[in-house]
Amino acid sequence: MKKLLIATTALTLVAGAASADVTLAGSGYFGMKYDGSNTSVAGTPKKTQLIDRFQIDIKASKTTDSGLTFHGKLRIRSNATTAIGGSTTNVNAGQVGVTAGGLDVSVGNVSDAIDALTLYWNSEIGLCGCGGETLQNGIVGYQSTGGGNNGVLVTYTMGDLVVRGGYQQTGGQLNGADNEASASVAYKMGALSFELGYLNQQGATGGSASTAVVEYALGNSNIGLAYGNSYDDFGTILTLYGNTKFGATTVQAFVSQSSKLSATASTKTTYGVGASYDLGSGAAIVGSVRQQYSKKAYADLGVKFAF
Repeated sequence: MKKLLIATTALTLVAGAASADVTLAGSGYFGMKYDGSNTSVAGTPKKTQLIDRFQIDIKASKTTDSGLTFHGKLRIRSNATTAIGGSTTNVNAGQVGVTAGGLDVSVGNVSDAIDALTLYWNSEIGLCGCGGETLQNGIVGYQSTGGGNNGVLVTYTMGDLVVRGGYQQTGGQLNGADNEASASVAYKMGALSFELGYLNQQGATGGSASTAVVEYALGNSNIGLAYGNSYDDFGTILTLYGNTKFGATTVQAFVSQSSKLSATASTKTTYGVGASYDLGSGAAIVGSVRQQYSKKAYADLGVKFAF
């Protein structure tokens, strides 16, 4: 422990002398989940499981005399798994970039322009952060445990307006590999917030997808309507969601409707409710119950924290 403190102090002094900033931020959760989509067949994941996650984000930045800020990010994540051994720990592929005023260019393991949106994820509930997504497939996201896509994400922020453009190499840097181009716009106007996103993927299994979200804030409550249309089996998905806060308790709910799913093996409608109780200092008790598109129930309950 003493050696760790000495090393940390030395790193801080060196970083300060070089006008650099290195930060560590972490989060985690632990609890239980029930997934009715799993079976009772030997060798397959159990329906009821212990779950846990611990991750640390390492971020570094340095501002030059000319005002440019160069930055990088790396993530370490440990997850419970269903395999023998109980958990996996990964260091993901990093990202680097430069910021100049309201313009940022990030390269490496980056999100596409839709995955980088905020409202797009506001219908999710529970420890897993599941349910309500308006695009079930297609987007190229930031990979917390993988090699990423070696893409580029350009973000321009001007007040309450945020414009993004992305290009992701979904098939690697090979001739003939699939790639994705994406763009999005986010704008906040008082209590109203809007988001629009579009992407196009090359390849035999690819295509175009689009999303739009509008959210209204009223006191301690928010209500939103999300639209997504993709080339996958879900077709168009409409999601109505909302949340409200009572003291330390926040209650969430959503309902989603797909236009294309077959009613034989699945349902076109999925819905769920979630709640969290704030324990203070970045910790909360979190739980959720929802019906999946597979017609099976999902539930989780546990403690989530950040530091």
